[in-house]
Amino acid sequence: MIRSLGLFAALVFVPAVKAAEDTPKDIIAKAIKAHGGEEVLTKNKAMTTKNKGTINIPGVGEAAFEQEVSAMLPDKFKDLTELTIAGQKVTVLSIGNGDKLSITITAGGKDMDAGDKAKDALKDALYTMKVARLVTLVTEKGYELSAIGEDKVNDKPVIGVRVSAKGKKDVSLYFDKKTYLLTKIAFQTTDPASGNEISEERIIGEYQKTKEGLPVPKKVLVKHDGKTFLEAEVLEMKFLEKIDDSEFKK
Repeated sequence: MIRSLGLFAALVFVPAVKAAEDTPKDIIAKAIKAHGGEEVLTKNKAMTTKNKGTINIPGVGEAAFEQEVSAMLPDKFKDLTELTIAGQKVTVLSIGNGDKLSITITAGGKDMDAGDKAKDALKDALYTMKVARLVTLVTEKGYELSAIGEDKVNDKPVIGVRVSAKGKKDVSLYFDKKTYLLTKIAFQTTDPASGNEISEERIIGEYQKTKEGLPVPKKVLVKHDGKTFLEAEVLEMKFLEKIDDSEFKK
């Protein structure tokens, strides 16, 4: 009895050992698993998606758009967006292929180049897209991961990881603390209209599953400096092993 009491007293006065918290690498590993696993994400380097929604254009107001995107890691991208502005169709074709970038705006039968500021914003978007695929963070070198801590997105607890790389802007990734699905992406970018640096947040409000059972975004909200810039619904998303290079030529 005395021995038992002594053991009990010892346990009472030994400080409780706090459970080890997940490291940034642990969080990314769990997120990769939640999004299909490293094998699937590594195999499927390409994706296509069809979206629709509304965008707020400075000086114009809200405009409806339809969008088709093709992308392939590490650096190929094509975005064909059609907008309706004051009853007129406007087409924006953005292509990224390695170091080559082009953004062509077509309105009233005339083509216009979007300019360097828009291309800077596209570079930021392409890098962010690569980081958001997650698997590159473990298969490629040069990334530094640091913990941001806990927060809330749409009133749901999330945990954040900051991704840093030489010559690139930091990208903050926030994951649902229960499912480890990506919930928010935050980074600094260039406003094509003013040329000023702004903060951009891409918030995934809802997920859906592909035919293969992989979770993909269904509703996305984009904010610039805290204000709604774009709201989109993902109509279709497919993952592919490869897309022919001809798709990424102007």
